[in-house]
Amino acid sequence: MGNLPCLSFCPQQFHRPKEPAVVSDDRAPLRIKTDAGGGLWTLGASTGVLGRPVAVDGTVYVRVSGDRIAAVDADAGRILWYSEALAEAEPAGLARADEVVVVPVRRESDRSGFTALEAATGKVRWNRRKSGLHRVAAVGATVLLWNDTSDDRGKIAGFDALTGEPLWEDEFERIWGLLVRGDRVILDAGGHRALDARTGEELWHQGYGTLLGQGVTGDAEFFQSWNDGPYPELSLRSCDTGRQLTTTRFPKRALKHFFGPPAPADGGRVVFGRAFERRVQIFAHGGREQAESLAGRRLGRWRFTSFRDRPVCVGDWVYAVTWRNRLHAAEIGGRRGLRRLTVTAPDGRAVQRPTEIAAGPEHLFVADGDTVAAVRDGRVLWAAATLPYDGSPVPLGTDRVLFRSRSRDRKEVRLHCADAETGRRLL
Repeated sequence: MGNLPCLSFCPQQFHRPKEPAVVSDDRAPLRIKTDAGGGLWTLGASTGVLGRPVAVDGTVYVRVSGDRIAAVDADAGRILWYSEALAEAEPAGLARADEVVVVPVRRESDRSGFTALEAATGKVRWNRRKSGLHRVAAVGATVLLWNDTSDDRGKIAGFDALTGEPLWEDEFERIWGLLVRGDRVILDAGGHRALDARTGEELWHQGYGTLLGQGVTGDAEFFQSWNDGPYPELSLRSCDTGRQLTTTRFPKRALKHFFGPPAPADGGRVVFGRAFERRVQIFAHGGREQAESLAGRRLGRWRFTSFRDRPVCVGDWVYAVTWRNRLHAAEIGGRRGLRRLTVTAPDGRAVQRPTEIAAGPEHLFVADGDTVAAVRDGRVLWAAATLPYDGSPVPLGTDRVLFRSRSRDRKEVRLHCADAETGRRLL
């Protein structure tokens, strides 16, 4: 692992305050209303910013006025802390590493900054002002910074979460993917490689394929990889050794219209999708040597459109939203193919032009920048007004969802933690 240029990794780039940073008594103008024991709450801001929420390990982080971050206990509906002002903070890319939360700040095309906040108090632990590394992940008490773009070589480095001190560094021709599993990080970099997250020591180098489940917490003992080619297969591998434990082969003929790896779904299934041909294929692989085709769906050729994003599978239904702002759905075991689903709730409120979908464990959430709706088993359960031009809602476990709205007098912005099944929220 040799030394890399000081430009990327030199310790002097870290700045730690001589005295612990003190959060100002000038609290952000936030109010929170909670439903004792019900898990529902609403955060309100009278003026300024209330950004898109990010949920990590039972805490919701949101950017508020004054370039600060607020942390809310997701279950109790209690404001935990406000940070001091952070320049151009991007909570969407944050990572939690034991006792700190690392937030990307001042992101530019060729460099990024990072600020580590104490998870319990929001006080600043350290700053990394300039870095040629752009992505952040966390393993225990170690923060990982790395690159995965074609313009940058595959650099990766480990830092102590509490102090920000460099622990190790390495470089590959390119890092195509990264998984965090237990106390190690698994890379797709010239084959599968496992590194000890604390020391950077390479523990094994074995096997090839696209890593599945990136960005999702998984079992520390296993990981999945996909191999395309003459004999497509999905492998379950050991995190300890990299050895292939089980293999499920997929019929090449059935995949002739698809390129790239599938998206994992619940129940031991995977979903293949192709945007321009508007095709979806779903297979069951759990415990099988040969994958079983569950459904193949396609929109008619006459439809002049394509999928916006990958189709998603929730329960026994598959959903896809098109560039013509239509939601299509099909039951996996049913006889009908993808059909347009009109997103109108029982009370008549509707998502007129769906643009965003977010899949929860049991519900699909649909949004169009004015309204959000919940769908279960192909049926629209409820719909509610959102903050104008808002992005997709954020599922919170199996039974709740986060979305923003504005009060009727338009003086207050609200973040709702609402019931996923009924849409009930506190006003």
